[in-house]
Amino acid sequence: MKALSHQLYNLWLFVAAYAHIALRGARGRAPQNPRTIAIVQGAKLGDMVCTTPLFRAIKNTYPHSRLVVVGDAVNQKLLYGHPQVDHYIVIEKSFWRAARVLARERADFGILPLPSLYGLALLIVAGVKSIAAPKIVGGYSPYETRTYKKLLRAVIVVPHYNERYVPREYLRLLEPLGIHTSNTRKELAYSEEAVKSVQALLQKENLDAKRDLIVGILPGVGGDPIKCWAPEKFAGLADELAQKHNAKILVLGSGKDHADVETMFTQISPSTRAVNLYNLLSIEELKALIASLSLFISADTGPVYIAEAFSTPTIDIVGPMYENIQPPQGELHRTVAAPREKPALGIIDNTVYNELEARRQSDDITVEMVARVADELISLSRRNEIPTR
Repeated sequence: MKALSHQLYNLWLFVAAYAHIALRGARGRAPQNPRTIAIVQGAKLGDMVCTTPLFRAIKNTYPHSRLVVVGDAVNQKLLYGHPQVDHYIVIEKSFWRAARVLARERADFGILPLPSLYGLALLIVAGVKSIAAPKIVGGYSPYETRTYKKLLRAVIVVPHYNERYVPREYLRLLEPLGIHTSNTRKELAYSEEAVKSVQALLQKENLDAKRDLIVGILPGVGGDPIKCWAPEKFAGLADELAQKHNAKILVLGSGKDHADVETMFTQISPSTRAVNLYNLLSIEELKALIASLSLFISADTGPVYIAEAFSTPTIDIVGPMYENIQPPQGELHRTVAAPREKPALGIIDNTVYNELEARRQSDDITVEMVARVADELISLSRRNEIPTR
């Protein structure tokens, strides 16, 4: 019954968008000098961070344009204070209400970073005059439905090459505006109030970001059983870093991470200095805290991309994910994966075809494998080859 309801809803979205195209025409001609640009990113926190390079590229080329971002309420908090975002619209339960709010912006150009029937229909029904949307090349996305493909005929189709670096593929959507760039540097901001709150927290724990090696560890992935790395292993890693490097450990998490955080603390050594920050931070404070860390370690989940945006060194325990398609890249960042023929879980095609193999690819990553990578990053930091926090 649920599947049927979903199919009917998607059909309704298609009919609404198709009717709008029939009345007002296709959206396939890019504007010469766009005054308002709307980006609809309905995916999760990490995907939104990976969308931020578009913001800078747009403002560098069209500094007087108005940039409107559409997404969920969590990502609204994530982008709070972002210097290039002029307005944020929260996707509401009512499609028509969201469409009316977006329509008031009178956007000249709309961008859809990932295939989404909802997102494309929203841009069309909101009357956005020109729209760029992706078509997956060399792969498959479960969100690239038949109805989505039919609507692509009325917009500017931009190839998104599967198994290539996702933030770079997002930037292709700007090419119809004459923007050609490969700069995928992520960018976020946090408030002075958040800085003061984090400083007070560190002082309470007798920690100093300039003096101490402070390692943030996020043992959960929102309850996802496929991408998670065992919390017992995170505990062993924390003990290793504390013993070898005198690291101070801050354990992060919220919502469905509770069980993983609790398990980690039952396994961690009493001699390891670890602070439990589960559910104690707002997103604004989380950004400010991550920016002050010496190192951030987690499975592939949103906060690791926040760390990348603030140039905090990261270790992404990718498990079944591709290590070169979306995780943080560059001299400050490392990924850890077990030996495998091919990752079991894609970014564009996130269908789990073999759950046992996906779990094996996480389970076979050892504490020693992650600790070796941590040793390398800490050594580079102490030799001043990467910035100290």
